[in-house]
Amino acid sequence: MTRVDLPWKRPPLTGNDRGHTRWSPFKTVKAQAHGSILAARPPPTERAEVTLHWLIPDKRRRDADNLSPTLKACLDALVLAEVLPDDGWQHVPFAGCRIHPPDGSPARMWLTIHPL
Repeated sequence: MTRVDLPWKRPPLTGNDRGHTRWSPFKTVKAQAHGSILAARPPPTERAEVTLHWLIPDKRRRDADNLSPTLKACLDALVLAEVLPDDGWQHVPFAGCRIHPPDGSPARMWLTIHPL
């Protein structure tokens, strides 16, 4: 398993974003994720399960499925960094999002990559 720390304290893209501007920051988010992936230097793999994690800052209500647009940018960045050959089901049979309850430490986001 490889952990990639991401530069965000909260998801830069969410399922609650509305309108045509929803995907306008996608390239920026993908580039930021790409930089974090390159810094972490995960080994290339043919297949992996990928999870986007978010340690939230407080106990307000949040939905893990709203992180999906950020996860998509991270998966595209993994392909761009040549960690994965593609982000289709053949190479990523599971990709998901997980919210961790606050534990007193600062909010943060990270990816875990579990080679199969």
